[in-house]
Amino acid sequence: MNMKNISIWKDLKIKKDYSKLNKDIKCDVLIIGGGITGVSTLYHLRDSKVKVVLVEQNKIGQGVTGNSTGKLSYLQNDLINKIRNNNEEDAVCYLKAQIDAIDMLVKTIEKEKIRCDLEEVESILYTNKDDQIKMIKSLENFLRKNEINVNVTNNDIVQSKYMIKSSNTYLFHPIKFLYGLIKNSEDVYENTRIIKIEKSNDYYKCYTNNNIIMCKYVVIASHYPYFILPYLFPLKCYLEKSYLSASKSNYKDLSLISYSNPFVSIRTYKNNLIYLSNSHEIGTRVNDKDNFKELIKKISDLNLTANYLWSNIDIMTGDGMPYIGKIKNNILIGTGYNTWGLANGFLAGKILSDIILNKDNKYIDLFNPKRKIKGILGNIQKNISGYISGITSDTKKCKLCPHAYGKLIYNDIEDTWDCPCHGSRFDKNGKCISGPANKDVDV
Repeated sequence: MNMKNISIWKDLKIKKDYSKLNKDIKCDVLIIGGGITGVSTLYHLRDSKVKVVLVEQNKIGQGVTGNSTGKLSYLQNDLINKIRNNNEEDAVCYLKAQIDAIDMLVKTIEKEKIRCDLEEVESILYTNKDDQIKMIKSLENFLRKNEINVNVTNNDIVQSKYMIKSSNTYLFHPIKFLYGLIKNSEDVYENTRIIKIEKSNDYYKCYTNNNIIMCKYVVIASHYPYFILPYLFPLKCYLEKSYLSASKSNYKDLSLISYSNPFVSIRTYKNNLIYLSNSHEIGTRVNDKDNFKELIKKISDLNLTANYLWSNIDIMTGDGMPYIGKIKNNILIGTGYNTWGLANGFLAGKILSDIILNKDNKYIDLFNPKRKIKGILGNIQKNISGYISGITSDTKKCKLCPHAYGKLIYNDIEDTWDCPCHGSRFDKNGKCISGPANKDVDV
């Protein structure tokens, strides 16, 4: 098998295609983004009386969702401990939100009979650093206090000084799940990019290059929201990039992650082992080729050969919790999942739909995107660092990102032009495949 420079999830023989919008339309809710947040919001609004339209600038599930590891777990590296450091009560609520989200997602798979290779496994969290043992033990006690059954364990696939495991966690195929969730949905458009939003009386005018969508509510479910200036979004988050491989292997039923950055995340899928490593903040390590070489070295130590190589970019928040809810009037957002976007994205769809339908939801206040958080100055520094990396890096040609005019860097492995400022990505022909940029570039 020749190595493919795409996610293993995207290598599907059967794909659903949706047409491009070619007319002006009017609706109650416009969802921008066809990843798990957008599709889940569409699903949760399916049986309501509101008219919903979903637009995706590329193809359904081909962004961050399709580049993920496909894990559903509440052993989320050091994230819950980070939230505990800010507020113990918030950490309890966040844990409950993860349990509820996973339970709701699994029940939806069963209800809708979605064939997405769902597999229940034990999740493992480990460290090979002495000073982190007490941190994992503290998390272990916190989980037990909140009625989560965790046990000390061992596994020889990684070097570890302390390792715990927990049940009621899952693995699945994220794109197959999206296809099952979106089936029978109407008014879904691919290759349809929103370039501008304007308020017009009680409606919003959302412009594509050729058409206008009039709507009462706008749900921004794109990876990195590109309508940023009114909401100072870059000050509330930073970006983290990871590198992944999939290899043929004999390992079975594994779901494992290290406690701290740079993270190692391992899972199995059928007769494949998926390995994630070299996580870093955008702008701090711009040489993708070297990062992929390090990943290949790590899997070769396990006597594995990469059949798939790809990368992913996640939005990280200052307090470790997502931004889900209203940001202004009837504009809503779901983002900032801190690398755990599958359960949180599905939960976001429920929260956002409940807000639109004026229903109660116990997590609205917890994930309110307008909440006060710490770390604003740190995020400014990280964004500036990424921008400086972008304007000083060598490239094959000088290409500027149309979002913030950072210098694009050519990614030889994935054949993409990548922006180290805010994570915009373009294919080798200059087509925008991931925001916040919403324009193509000339190459």
